[in-house]
Parts: sequence; structure tokens; C-alpha cells
Amino acid sequence: MTKTKALAVTASNEVLAQLAEAYPQEKGGTYITLPRLSLVSQDKTEETGKGKDKQITVIAAAGDFYTEKQGEEVDEEGKKIWDKEEIGTEFEGIIFFKRHQLKMYDEATEEFTSSPVYDSPDEVIPLWCDKKEVAKGTPAELKAKYMFTNKKGKEVSALEDNRILYVLYKGEAYQMNLRGSSMYSLLSYEKTVSAPTVVTEFSSEAMEKGEICWNKMTFKAVRKLTTEEAEKVAELQKEAIEAIGASKASFATAEIGDSKEFKKNMDKQAKDF
Repeated sequence: MTKTKALAVTASNEVLAQLAEAYPQEKGGTYITLPRLSLVSQDKTEETGKGKDKQITVIAAAGDFYTEKQGEEVDEEGKKIWDKEEIGTEFEGIIFFKRHQLKMYDEATEEFTSSPVYDSPDEVIPLWCDKKEVAKGTPAELKAKYMFTNKKGKEVSALEDNRILYVLYKGEAYQMNLRGSSMYSLLSYEKTVSAPTVVTEFSSEAMEKGEICWNKMTFKAVRKLTTEEAEKVAELQKEAIEAIGASKASFATAEIGDSKEFKKNMDKQAKDF
């Protein structure tokens, strides 16, 4: 997606309405694997030397976006290595689909707990921790199991809502995972515009709370889609919906016919996010 203002035919309102209808609304699993788009939310530093010779170098600056693609090289465990490429502090793309996931990190045990990616608040989904299923229920039921009172005296769940976005960037589909302030920034953006009908500018804003500093992702509509862009988005939405349907059917069959294979598939979803 470029920032040129070359003349192009804007897609009709009817076509844009169809794209908006296919985009999941906020009403509340299965698996789609794509290259990743991410934001560095906090400076990543590297420390060398000791004492007076100690040096701290910023190796990834907060506010930088980057892509990750699975390469052919493998690590010591035989897993393919993801290659990173910085793309700057802002970029333009088209958000064409969205899904949900629940995640939690326990600092005491240094363990992640997560659900598979899902689409509806009435889905019954498992929670996985350390390759084991620890709970099962609807998203609301699972979140209720991890309620606590925060410092403000408010009852909240340690199990966080995440959004999984699918973004068309430079002609290729990517996945973007959002949580916390970046996720709420997306939800605010969606109140003003139908995401899959426009080109979106992705940027970030510096935030500060006490001693904690981070960058929150921001979204701004640039223009409506052209006819060509709308056709591409419609194609990607159709592929996503078909892939989700086929995957859910496959998991349902596996759960009935082979519980071990079902757990293996669901565990893969939990680990990869």
C-alpha cells in the first residue's frame, strides 16, 4: 500500500457495504497462519560490559513496526526461524478480517495460558497451559474463573481479551495480534469507520503511566478503497471464512474420532499465538 495520490476509481457504496458486512462485528477457534505484522511497544535494549564499562544499546525502538516471515532455516529444536524486517514508524494497509483470543501470563510461574482463536462469544473453547487443557467453556465462563480485584478496586479478569487482525499490506496478507491499549484503540477506531472499506494508516502514540512507558498503536482512515482493492479484500474475506469453516469442521470430527489428535491441534493454536 503506497501513499501516492494517483487517480483511481473508488469502489461503489454497494461493494463497500458488502465488505463491511463480511467483517466480524464486536459481539464477542480455529487457526489461520500468516506472516506477522507487529509494533515494538517498548524499547528493547542490550546490555554489554560491567561497571564503568557498562553500555546499554537500544536494539529495537518503541514505535517501530516490523514484519516477520517464516524462513527456511531452523533452530536447534528443528523449528523454522522467523525473519524480521523493519518497515518504519507508520504504514498503510487494509484491515480485512478480525478474530478473538484469550491470553494470560503468570509472572510467578512464568507460564502462558491461552485459548485457540475463536469468532463468537457462544463458542465453547478450551484453555491450555504447559501443553495441558486446564479449563473449557465459553469466553465469558473462562474469564470468570480468573477474576480478581485490581489496585483501583475493580473486579477484572486476568484472562485478557486479544484481537487477531488480518491486514493486506503491499499486496500480501498478514496477521497482527493486539492487546491492551492498542486493542482498545482499534475498538475506538471501529466506532468511526468500517475497517475493511478503507485504507488505514497504522502509527503509534507514546504513553506513560507511572514509571511505565510504551507506545499504543493508532489507526486513521486514509481513503475509501478503489474497485481493485475492494475486489481483493472480498476475495481474502471469502478465503478466510471458508478456511475457518473447514478448520472448525476438521476439529469437530477430530474431537469425536480422535481426542489425542484434537488436543494436538488445539495445543498448536495455543502455542503459536
